[in-house]
Amino acid sequence: MNYRLKISTLLFILIPFFGVSQEMLTGTVQNPVIVKAAKKWIPKQRGGESLRLPFVDDFSNYSGYPDNHLWEDRQGFVNTGFAVLPPSIGVVTLDALNEYGQVYPRAARTPFPADTLTSRPIRLDSNFLQNRPMLVSDSLYFSFYYQPAGASRDPDAGGWEIVGDAPEHSDKLVLEFGYATGDTVLAGFVYGEYIIEEGQYYSPGDSIENPFIPGTYYVFQTDAYAGEVILMPVDSIFEEEYVWNEVWSSFGCQVSEWLDENPLEYFKQVMIPITDQQYYRDNFQFRFRNFASLDIDSWTSANIVGWSSNCDQWNIDYIRLDLNRRINDIYPNDVAYVSPSISTLKEYQAMPWKQYRPSDMITRFHNDLSNLSSSVKNTSYTFNIVKNHAQTIYVSPLNNENAQPYYPHGLHDAVYHVSPLLEMEYEYDNMDSAVFTITHIFSMVGANDECRTNDTSRFEQKFYNYYAYDDGTAEAGYCLLSTMSNPEASFAVRFTLAEPDTLQAVRMWFNHTLNDENVAPFTLMVWDDNNGIPGNVLYEMSSQLPEFAEDYLDFVPYYLDEPLPISGTFYVGFHQNHDVQLNIGFDQNNDASGKFFYRTTAHWNASFYKGAPMIRPVVGKSFDHSGIKPHEKQQDITLYPNPTKGVVYVKSTDFEEDMNYMIMNAYGQCLETGMLHSQELSLAKYPVGIYFIQLSSNNHPVTTRKIIKQ
Repeated sequence: MNYRLKISTLLFILIPFFGVSQEMLTGTVQNPVIVKAAKKWIPKQRGGESLRLPFVDDFSNYSGYPDNHLWEDRQGFVNTGFAVLPPSIGVVTLDALNEYGQVYPRAARTPFPADTLTSRPIRLDSNFLQNRPMLVSDSLYFSFYYQPAGASRDPDAGGWEIVGDAPEHSDKLVLEFGYATGDTVLAGFVYGEYIIEEGQYYSPGDSIENPFIPGTYYVFQTDAYAGEVILMPVDSIFEEEYVWNEVWSSFGCQVSEWLDENPLEYFKQVMIPITDQQYYRDNFQFRFRNFASLDIDSWTSANIVGWSSNCDQWNIDYIRLDLNRRINDIYPNDVAYVSPSISTLKEYQAMPWKQYRPSDMITRFHNDLSNLSSSVKNTSYTFNIVKNHAQTIYVSPLNNENAQPYYPHGLHDAVYHVSPLLEMEYEYDNMDSAVFTITHIFSMVGANDECRTNDTSRFEQKFYNYYAYDDGTAEAGYCLLSTMSNPEASFAVRFTLAEPDTLQAVRMWFNHTLNDENVAPFTLMVWDDNNGIPGNVLYEMSSQLPEFAEDYLDFVPYYLDEPLPISGTFYVGFHQNHDVQLNIGFDQNNDASGKFFYRTTAHWNASFYKGAPMIRPVVGKSFDHSGIKPHEKQQDITLYPNPTKGVVYVKSTDFEEDMNYMIMNAYGQCLETGMLHSQELSLAKYPVGIYFIQLSSNNHPVTTRKIIKQ
């Protein structure tokens, strides 16, 4: 049996170890993949022809919103990394984030209705194979797999390895069957303003005729006086009537409870016969709904504000609706990839092309593969590598092996498929960059495979001008919390050059948080190496603030004043002298543990967590592949006097009349914003202390300066 797991995650929340650790992981309040998708989404008109059987979606060949050819709404998140050992690569996740990738405004501590996943109408009125009406004897079954979040790489691992946030027992996943009746029902009203006339007074229970809809009356619930504005219905809103019936549900639970009974049961399969003839119609639909509850108390109890975030995820996979099935039809004739494929580099997800050496290459891949059927299948495996999307440079030999069924044998364990050799090296071509696309194909020999889309997994190996341990997606936020009276904290990530180079910038991903609680100043730092930990300071740039690329969708480059010569091992990171949690992006798809360190006392410590902080040093030439316009370097601007008694003057050789300013306190909290109409700012109304003044132009920060008011 093969129980080895490779886990990748998206959008999870971990409870920090309060009182024990000075570092913590928080959840996220946005899903950047969905935020991007929302910008490009084109709604599909409702109506049209209903779908015909079979209905199958295993979410293996796309990501983002559910496929609008099959699904009506877009609140579920299709991804390849949020689940632990799904039946096949790709799941749809229901959570506490809406279709715009944001925490629901109605989110609360008690269970609230969150995501909905609704199928398009399906023809269940006819058996088209036999050209007659559908009958109970046609044996119509609906099936799916589900998993509550909160599973772990290892059932015995600690909380820092938990994938996702397990729904509480009061949370719920619900499946409903339904249809449109063809009638319309009153859904609500459009309201207009009515001003109480002079000399009028109404007490609770009084009523007046609604002037907008004659013959209807408004009943007062509270005292109302002349001049007050009340809202009265102006018009009725009608919508199509639907019948929805709950046919299955599960309260929040733990995957670990399942594994205690069956070490292979990371997902449970549900089989539901459709025998109620009210559903044998031409517009049958089904929908999943989840009820979530925010875990706010654990954050507020530790004085961590602004961290209400995604939680209570459910993963759903391999939905099938078809006739001629049986209650024991739980094994599709299918072999599949289970987890995404891996980088071809030993240490990094991406690195500078100039710094690449053949010794950076892995010697073997690792693949998670599964035979979902009930019998042994003859399977084949191969992979190919294409350079710059055009030139095929390698094709591995095709290898055939028998695959045992997942139940009861576990994952496919043939070494030539699970751990294939990478018997080639990339050749450096003196260009600035290169991209290699590695395509893995694991398939059933013959033509009986029921689902071919889950047979393929791809990875893009990028060689640009930066190093990256992360994959570009922030699943969490990494924070430091100093308990000292004079809080000081530093964070550093280690990188190693093959040859001397110059450091141009540091690209950082800061998570957006509720109420911008993480906007506090920090000092950008570069260190040399001291026997495996940060040593001497090579560079520091103070008065920096967490910034966000357009709509918080990518890294922001922090440019050094001048390129910094570096060689060998070096460290980049930040220093902070406050207890605000900056919330740097943290990727748990990939493990860089042992390569990043924190210091809240006199000594450096290796991080307690497994994952990869989203900090990327940019070396060599200054070119950017992210599509983001880099922020301008700081202009020649002086703020004086410093210290000041109250007035600060702005001196600049190219002062701009439309420049904006923001005044912040020592903890990064915004005190005042506005347009800089003259070359002076006043701190007179603020008490003695440390302040930060940020000047910006065209929505891009130009400079940030620390000012001391005496």
